[in-house]
Amino acid sequence: MRPELAAVLLLVVYAFVGPSTASTEASESATEQAVHVCDETNTRNWNIYCNGPILEAVNHHALFNDSKSYVDMPIRQSPDETIAAWRKIFGDTPPEKVDETKLHSFLDEYFSPPGSELVNCTPSDWIPHPPKIMQITDPKLRQWALELHEIWKHLCKQIRPEIAQHPDRYSLLDVPYEFIAPGGRFREFYYWDAYWIIKGLIVSEMYNTTQNMIRNLAHMVERFGFVPNGGRVYYLQRSQPPMLIPMVYEYYEATNDKNFIREILPVLEKELDFWHKNRTLDMSIKGRNVTVFLYRTNSNVPRPESFKEDVRTALPIPEAKKPTFWKDKASAAESGWDFSTRWFADHKTLYTIHTTRIVPIDLNALICWNYDILEYLYEQVGNMIASEYYREKRVIFRKTLNLVFYNRTLGAWFDYNLDTEQQNTMFYPSIVVPLFTGCYHALNQGKSERLFEYMQNVGAFNFSGGIPTSIIKDSEEQWDFPNGWSPLNHMAIEGLRKSENAQMQDQAYRLAKKWVEGNYRVFEKTSHMWEKYDVIGTIPRPGAGGEYDVQDGFGWTNGAILDLLNTYNDRIKLSQGYTKACTTAVPNVLVMALCLVVSVLGALLLTQKS
Repeated sequence: MRPELAAVLLLVVYAFVGPSTASTEASESATEQAVHVCDETNTRNWNIYCNGPILEAVNHHALFNDSKSYVDMPIRQSPDETIAAWRKIFGDTPPEKVDETKLHSFLDEYFSPPGSELVNCTPSDWIPHPPKIMQITDPKLRQWALELHEIWKHLCKQIRPEIAQHPDRYSLLDVPYEFIAPGGRFREFYYWDAYWIIKGLIVSEMYNTTQNMIRNLAHMVERFGFVPNGGRVYYLQRSQPPMLIPMVYEYYEATNDKNFIREILPVLEKELDFWHKNRTLDMSIKGRNVTVFLYRTNSNVPRPESFKEDVRTALPIPEAKKPTFWKDKASAAESGWDFSTRWFADHKTLYTIHTTRIVPIDLNALICWNYDILEYLYEQVGNMIASEYYREKRVIFRKTLNLVFYNRTLGAWFDYNLDTEQQNTMFYPSIVVPLFTGCYHALNQGKSERLFEYMQNVGAFNFSGGIPTSIIKDSEEQWDFPNGWSPLNHMAIEGLRKSENAQMQDQAYRLAKKWVEGNYRVFEKTSHMWEKYDVIGTIPRPGAGGEYDVQDGFGWTNGAILDLLNTYNDRIKLSQGYTKACTTAVPNVLVMALCLVVSVLGALLLTQKS
């Protein structure tokens, strides 16, 4: 690292991050008081993983390409013993003066490798040939689905028993059951990923694993009052899109397990209560007072898992505004969209991020769906009073959605900007979530049809690989063009498929075919499933951009594909003339040229059909 950059980084760290120096207290009193992602109120190892001199020194010297590596490393002794050893060796040495060789040696002696607290497992309900998968008619796609089904065994994780004896030695949050991790750097459980993983597990007919996934998240609600972003202590100030109630719905629809529903309903209400108490805003619009939901974490310091990235991106930000900048970054991470021009005031640069000033349509549509599902589940177990209560909440809240987010001129729902007091009418696939959740009057087919027309007009269906996350180019953020993501494409497909409009249903099928074929071609080329994909489609490849390298695995991609292959098991077939030669790692030049021509012609044909 260049000395001048290191000096600036140090100033930023000292100005706000940790209580390891006396200068921190003065800085915090001059600005907003620091709210760390974990502290003595919820962990005993906060001074290892969320704050303190080791975290600062490791990131100052950029020992790891990925900041997450350090905060995922277990300690071999207690936090107090580890800090005492640090003080004995380094004293109060500022981070920039810590000897890098000694720092490496300290980590080798007092820390274990990241991920060593987890062991691989084979789910007890895994079977080689699930009947639902065997009903896929295309033989190549059926074989591919079986390979995706096999991946569950590689993504299955179990926490080592010794964690329960010394939980303060790990950043990992202990959960009682095995789980399916997303993959790559995401070793632990993640919240909204789990919904699409569960969709795939249901196709794999792994109902016990599905229930275990839900029980682990319920354990988090009972312990912390909410579901954290992921299974680490450094996620204890933020959640993710509220998908626990939808997960329970999917499980119930597959199993009709009323006993489990009766057991889990109090936990579901407790989780929903977290959103009501911590993520709501009362606002006045068009002469009416309404309550809406937004992403708004309390933490206002660099995220430990992205520490050096957060410090660097804050360099141009005035000192007094850094806490708000970091809070808005963490709140964007809570949304799952980390990061996107959707959250930027100028729709161009990260430095203008103002997530906490955006009221997101997708979050509010998901809350509406939560009400709808609770109405249904309480009815299923015979509690009509509670069922009626949630029916009324949904009816009222559906009116709020239309009042705040619906644009009659364009015929679509959009995010609401609290600063401009206007909707953001730029295209993002988040606009399809009301369609996916059914949070509009079922008899008003005109609303869904107009949304469909809007998406056609902006060109959302014009890409051979699926729907992009925006049509804003060159942002270099991972939740923007040209990346497509499984949860967004899946929700768009399902929203269109559930419509009564035949044209929309047909578009759902074509979009599903695009997404499946695009994923298949990349799998053929790389032997991996990925968290995101380039939807332009001329060359099959994973997505790119963002704070870390694209990750393989990948839980929610596998789940979404398995669900789509199950839904369209007798319709989706690989395009005629498709050959593996087009996706080989080192193809013949002539073959590659021919394949490129075929791919471009195919993309043009798909565009015309769309």
